[in-house]
Amino acid sequence: MGVIKQMDTALANQIAAGEVVERPASVVKELCENAIDAQADHIQVEVKEAGIQQIIVIDNGHGMIEEDLHHSVLAHATSKIYSLSDLFQISSLGFRGEALASIASVAKVRMESTWNGDNQPAQSGHYIEVENSKLTKQGTCPPRNGTTVQVDSIFYNTPARLKHLASLQTEMRHILKVMQDLALAYPSISFTLIVDGDQILQTVGKGDLKQTIAQLYSPQQAREMLAFDVTDLEFSLKGLISPPTLTRTSRNYIHWIVNGRTVKSPFLTNVLTRAYGKQLMIGRFPISFIQISTDPRLVDVNVHPTKQTIRLSKEDELAKLLTQAVETTLRQNRVIPEAGTSLFKPSRPYQQNKGQLDGFSQSSYIQESNQPIHNGEQAKPSSALEANFEPTQTTRELTYPSDFSHSISESGEKEVFEQEEAKPIIDFSQLRYVGQIHGTYLVAEGPTSFYLIDQHAAQERIRYEKLMADQVDVTQQQDLLLPKLFSFDLKTAQLAQEYGDHLQEIGIILQPFGPRSYQMQSHPTWVEVDELDHLIPDLLDRLSRQDNLSVNELKETSIIMQSCRGAIKANHRLAEAEAIHLLAEMNDLDDPLHCPHGRPVFIEFDPTTIEKLFKRIQDHHLGGRAND
Repeated sequence: MGVIKQMDTALANQIAAGEVVERPASVVKELCENAIDAQADHIQVEVKEAGIQQIIVIDNGHGMIEEDLHHSVLAHATSKIYSLSDLFQISSLGFRGEALASIASVAKVRMESTWNGDNQPAQSGHYIEVENSKLTKQGTCPPRNGTTVQVDSIFYNTPARLKHLASLQTEMRHILKVMQDLALAYPSISFTLIVDGDQILQTVGKGDLKQTIAQLYSPQQAREMLAFDVTDLEFSLKGLISPPTLTRTSRNYIHWIVNGRTVKSPFLTNVLTRAYGKQLMIGRFPISFIQISTDPRLVDVNVHPTKQTIRLSKEDELAKLLTQAVETTLRQNRVIPEAGTSLFKPSRPYQQNKGQLDGFSQSSYIQESNQPIHNGEQAKPSSALEANFEPTQTTRELTYPSDFSHSISESGEKEVFEQEEAKPIIDFSQLRYVGQIHGTYLVAEGPTSFYLIDQHAAQERIRYEKLMADQVDVTQQQDLLLPKLFSFDLKTAQLAQEYGDHLQEIGIILQPFGPRSYQMQSHPTWVEVDELDHLIPDLLDRLSRQDNLSVNELKETSIIMQSCRGAIKANHRLAEAEAIHLLAEMNDLDDPLHCPHGRPVFIEFDPTTIEKLFKRIQDHHLGGRAND
């Protein structure tokens, strides 16, 4: 007797559900996409216990007749495609016919629907109840335009998967992200989210993307966004991007919508960040909401069960159009600094007991962040000295920080010696300031070499070491005359609820003040008050990606963020006195070679290097010296 047997329907559906239904948010996504395909202009989602206990999705779409209602829960039953050719020109969100069958295999489902496609008032609707892929009840119900799907007790029959769900706060955060993504992709649809009886999200559905952003994030952020709308023969791009002054610490705020489908695209994200060029600080990413419309035949959405990964034809043409659109938009909305304003922010008096926080170094922050720099290279830890700073022949006489003392042999190879006490590398205060290049780099001349200094990286390092020199005491608080109010977007508010205890460990105490608002009565003395609006969302975003940070790691992370934002930006002209003061401050640094992210602060050009560049000295393998 053969051993190969066909699986029964329930088992096959549960296997498919493992790919389609990863968590309650997957159910919300699939049901809302069905509602969108049904031409609904209002979708209401109700969840209990982050969707684990119950999910209800109500839409006012065209509904289903009784026969289609029964067919909808069968595996691979769909109204979206009928032939192989349809698979290569998909214009709907759903098309595989797996979602409802998969959901019905791992939860208890009740569906009510009334067909309203004939423009005739329906006399009644119909309902079915399905459990473990089997129809348990059916009948008629009062007519109501559209479809209502109620999903109870998700994963009740697969306890192993139920056990491995995350906390309620984390599962709720995933649901919020799904709702936000759909609302941004379809601003003409009104979305409502009710959680445990409380309405926490509602969009008006008027078709205005900025209005939707104002409702989901904040009116201030919506006002700052820059709009563009461009078209070529193959693609139409329309959306909003943030100015370089409005950024985040991760790529999670970059939204791509291709033919109405929210997708992830590392390729497009890299194109976008490269288009910003040097206007973005290291480790910062823009906020964007970009809709791409193209012929469905140029898009392959049948790549992954979640349908969030796609393949695009003619990517080069799309990249060129996107780059031109972003560069033009930024150029037309360039902010010019006001004349006469000081580019230096006041800082605390410098203490001599400089050093890192116990048990943590900035290199671990850099390694975890894994953020690329603008030229496409990854930022390296500060300990990887040779990756960021190439010593020249004269560098043999310089002494590096105590943990990495290098020397250059006569053959040009680096040699690493035992640790020794750190000594000054260069007396920056004795350098002669020459001038500034492109509002970004300072030129300074020494007795035997000249130096190019990145002004942003230099002051970032100065601020970092000054802040690190202060022995941070999280118990020291500065009372505020009036409580400081924070109005967060839904995602950040959820993170504040989830990770509030982590922030308290470093002295940042947030008190709920409404559905999306928090207040602060005092702030830690080691945090600058004008940094709080940016620092707290950035820290919460970091915690969402790495929630096991120690107290010391959190403190250093916040200090790096403060030092980066407060430092001089590129393309800012410095007065001669300001530049000379910056050079003098560099003389007191423990590590003037690297900014807190690991990038080089300066590059040295000695006579040998210059002579090689001008071919006055030939390479060793050629021998001899070039003729004068």
